Amino acid sequence: MNKSDYIYMILDNVLVYNINLPPEYQGEGLHEHLNKFDEDNVKIVAGFNKNFLEHFLAVTKGKLQKEVSDLLKKMEKISYMVGPLGNLSYLGSDQVEYILTKIDSFKLNEISEEKIGHIADEQLREQFGGTGGYGTSEALENQLASAAFYLMNMGYSQEEIQEKFNEVREDPTKLEALFTLQQREIYNLPSEIQPSPPSASERPQETSIEQSQDLNESIAQHIKDIHQDITEERAQKVNLILDEIKDYVRDELSELQEKVFRQMHPDRLSRALKMLKTTKRKSKRMELYIEWFSDSLLLSKIELKVEHWQVSSSADHSSAGVYTAGIDFSRYDNIIKDFTDAKLAKVVNICRRILQNPTKRAIQKLGQDLISETGFDEHLYFTD
Repeated sequence: MNKSDYIYMILDNVLVYNINLPPEYQGEGLHEHLNKFDEDNVKIVAGFNKNFLEHFLAVTKGKLQKEVSDLLKKMEKISYMVGPLGNLSYLGSDQVEYILTKIDSFKLNEISEEKIGHIADEQLREQFGGTGGYGTSEALENQLASAAFYLMNMGYSQEEIQEKFNEVREDPTKLEALFTLQQREIYNLPSEIQPSPPSASERPQETSIEQSQDLNESIAQHIKDIHQDITEERAQKVNLILDEIKDYVRDELSELQEKVFRQMHPDRLSRALKMLKTTKRKSKRMELYIEWFSDSLLLSKIELKVEHWQVSSSADHSSAGVYTAGIDFSRYDNIIKDFTDAKLAKVVNICRRILQNPTKRAIQKLGQDLISETGFDEHLYFTD
């Protein structure tokens, strides 16, 4: 790749990250600004995530390369630490943004993971209350900073965390209990797919699948959109497996759902058959499994802009890029198998609401929530 390729990658990232550009960067302004930097520095900027790219655009406005060369070196060093391959990849966006506000006070040779981690803890202490008004020790505040990160990842809101911290500051013996709190129920819906609260008579049972004419019409349209011709060999495999499924579930598989199943890869279709055979005919579980396989395949076909860091022995920020892909929800089949009927119904209904209004944020959140059930992280990070 040459300099112009990196510049166009940056311009594409600005669109993907939905960064609002000031007037001086409109039109050809940003392209002209980036041309002031040599290929090595443009290559660094091309690997920046949203936090770093926004900071770069803000602080280099109207400046030449020689004026910000040291800044770029410091930003590159920190970006490795907090990026997906770094040891500080767990830091949140707010913490990274806070670190960047302090970057002018850093000396390049003094930047270390320990120092950056300390600054990140400082941001959490400011966010959830400092030591000044509570008379507690610095050690306790450091422990609360760790607890804040833990509780945020367990699904607790900032208000709930602050309330619990106030209790600990009054009685430090309650600190240990913070790390034994149960995980909050995941699948909190993004606002854009929140339904209006139903009346008591309209409220579905906890294992019911939501139905409405608009919702079913939206799903029917998705089914039309995903149709693609498949090879004769694959069609034969699909037909054999699907015949077994239809023979077992009988009238539980609707005509529209059958069309979705015909677009499924034979390997996943075989998995669906095995899971369906673990349930009794006419059971609620059977209905939920069929709906999960249908809806999750439709969601997987919705393509999103994602940012990706190639994982290899030679990987560095130059291998970062943005491309279009869908989330493969089939990876969660073995996870939902262990869900209760109520929990599976909740996931299915979220899938159906997303299909009615398929926003990037909602699809991303469902994928992240399901990833959290696996206990491992992915090498795929979705843009904000």
